[in-house]
Amino acid sequence: MRYEGAELLDLLAGEYVLGTLRGPARRRFERVCASNTSARTALERWEDDWTVMSLSLAPVEPSPAVWEKLKQRLFVSDRARTSPRPLRQRAWRMAIAASLVALALVIGLYVREQQQRPLQTLALLGPDTAHSVWRVERAKELTSLTIRVVGPVQRTPGKAYELWALPRGGNPVSLGLLPERGTLKLGLSGPQRTALVAADKVAVSIEPAGGSPTGSPTGPIVIVANLQPVG
Repeated sequence: MRYEGAELLDLLAGEYVLGTLRGPARRRFERVCASNTSARTALERWEDDWTVMSLSLAPVEPSPAVWEKLKQRLFVSDRARTSPRPLRQRAWRMAIAASLVALALVIGLYVREQQQRPLQTLALLGPDTAHSVWRVERAKELTSLTIRVVGPVQRTPGKAYELWALPRGGNPVSLGLLPERGTLKLGLSGPQRTALVAADKVAVSIEPAGGSPTGSPTGPIVIVANLQPVG
């Protein structure tokens, strides 16, 4: 399997963080992350988003009746330990089902919360103002950027487009690789948020497929765009 596409790496990183990527596939992705900057970035973005989500959800105290049913299903008595195997298997299946339901509820709450938060256009990226290729959007909290492909992307084998914040009086700071199609969400670290707040422009450079190997633009700068004020 080729691990060069941003959408594939994002999908695998999401399954890895949620725990649904298992067995040999999980071990292969771990090996990819050890040598692929884009894969590590996608994984860190999902880990950051999951942490933000878990901290933003208010704890809910189950009712006494729910606790009692959970104890009956999860904590097996001495008498139950001597019961036939099918009964123990049924208890485990019920416990696993309850965990999956809880996970689905958490994910559903997070998705609904994200959908209810309006995104603001931060920058339009293209060769000129009349021909945009990407639209960069931000949430109010500036924890991530949403990149949408809105025009034709000129693809070059073995190359990728990398987005840079241009802080006033400072060096360019990478914000991640731009997608070739669809929509991509880029999580922002503390240094990236600081660079964006201090910037009034962003740039796009052409880099190797995994991104700049030096932490600075190495290929030609093909786009420089004004940035909406970040606060």
